[in-house]
Amino acid sequence: MAQRRQFITWAGGVGARLAGRLGGWWYTPESDQSAQAILDTLRHNIQLLRAQQPDIVAQGCLFEIVWPHVSNLIVPNRLRADFGEDTVAVPRRHFRFEQMMYPGYYSAADSNHYRWDARPAGQAPGTPDLSRSEAQLWFYYCATRQLDAGCEALHYGQIQLIDDRDPGHRAIWRLMQRIRRYARTRNRGFVLCDAHTHGEYYDPEPSRSLPDSVRQLLFDFHACPLRPNEADTVRAGTHSAHLDLDSWGNPTGAIFRLSKGGRAPGGWLCQHLPAQAEFDNGPTGIVDKPGQWPLVWGRDEITWFANQPSAYRSAWLVYAQGRVRELDPDAYFQMPGVRGVELASYPHGMYWATEAGQSETIWAIWAGETAAEAKRLRPVVVPHPGPVK
Repeated sequence: MAQRRQFITWAGGVGARLAGRLGGWWYTPESDQSAQAILDTLRHNIQLLRAQQPDIVAQGCLFEIVWPHVSNLIVPNRLRADFGEDTVAVPRRHFRFEQMMYPGYYSAADSNHYRWDARPAGQAPGTPDLSRSEAQLWFYYCATRQLDAGCEALHYGQIQLIDDRDPGHRAIWRLMQRIRRYARTRNRGFVLCDAHTHGEYYDPEPSRSLPDSVRQLLFDFHACPLRPNEADTVRAGTHSAHLDLDSWGNPTGAIFRLSKGGRAPGGWLCQHLPAQAEFDNGPTGIVDKPGQWPLVWGRDEITWFANQPSAYRSAWLVYAQGRVRELDPDAYFQMPGVRGVELASYPHGMYWATEAGQSETIWAIWAGETAAEAKRLRPVVVPHPGPVK
């Protein structure tokens, strides 16, 4: 499993805009004070954004990883009471890491699946089992605190990792309904939920599920990596890539035309739930060598992108915006604002659109000023201008 933290990206749609992954923590805070400091920064950043863009929707994250020092954090009594705990008999307690984990976390046979590194049980971060009440309580804590800070959207990460023991997604559905009820008391009274998936359903009776056209979808929209295809330009010494449809039935492939439909949480029916395509990040392979799917020229998607010359990056964003809409009218391209990369040329391992020269292009795309250029670029792969500068 990759151990890379996810960072901020941006999506521009019609009307409101989404500021993706502003909140949440990949590395669990080591103390209540640390958690509060992170949330205070989140609240401040959201206030700054809304001062410039009042209708912006800020997104937080509930990631599929928990570190053992979560046991340092105190569970707020109001959340314990929501889960039916007796806060009089036990007036104070901490989170219990061991009660969040899959049984396989403690098994040598399954440890590679449920532990995020090679350290022994109790030291390695683990994947939470959302069929367990303690894991749900942790997700509820993360959600409510980010909603309190001003978030109105929540990304649930790799949902398939946390649902191994939840047939029909019954436990996850109850948790999400609890979070939605809480969201109705905060901010503008809503929360938009998504995850890395082509589609997940809530089935009260898993053995007797309804037809997909009317099944209850878990999320308000789906999100998946872009999955660029390497262009056949290796003989010319270039490393360009383009977007296309992925193979059908590939749950980790591009989402274009594959977002599942049914009954959305808002009650409306759709053939395809709206989808978001974004730059992925993860481990690096053999750099510049093609054919290491899902890597692009041996790098994760955002690192491949950040490694290109600035002019190519700007042109590729214009191309990708138009190409995504051409491939799938229900899909939207999320712009990269800030994202972690594996490149020594970027200070602190961070790609910033403002410093990398793409902010003006992104604003032009949002303003609708690049439609003609996108149309010109869509039929062919964006020409690569040469070596990285």
